Amino acid sequence: MQDQEIAQLIFPDNKDLEPFLRDEGSDDIHEDLLKFGLKTKQFLYVDYKGEQDQEIVNFIMDYEFAHHVELAAKEDLEHLEAYNYEFLPDKIREVNKILLPKGYGLFSYPTSGDFYALFIAKLENITTLLQEELLLDERIPFQERCIQYYR
Repeated sequence: MQDQEIAQLIFPDNKDLEPFLRDEGSDDIHEDLLKFGLKTKQFLYVDYKGEQDQEIVNFIMDYEFAHHVELAAKEDLEHLEAYNYEFLPDKIREVNKILLPKGYGLFSYPTSGDFYALFIAKLENITTLLQEELLLDERIPFQERCIQYYR
């Protein structure tokens, strides 16, 4: 699978992606996609230590508004707000339990930094999203060089 196909699955129907990639002109599309996702707020930046101020719940609500879709009921969002966790992947798993019935998931884009870059995508593309190694840095464990979905 080519990086452009992965980009289309992460950023469907985004007309700003191609001009951004052209302007960046970099040889590292992985880094360019990360920059684009963070710049356009289609990726949620969360420190490895955990979120502050219910960032994930707000990210879900922003996604719902932008895409005119309901991913979680009010009660589910309240549950996530109150959810206590030790490690961020635990909360991501809880989010995915809620998003699963709607056919969506919260994924983690690989980074070489000490943060998570989270994004929401349709689960129909999960196989394609998870199979590609995006971060080509041998110092990082293989699994962390790929998009991750916490079940």
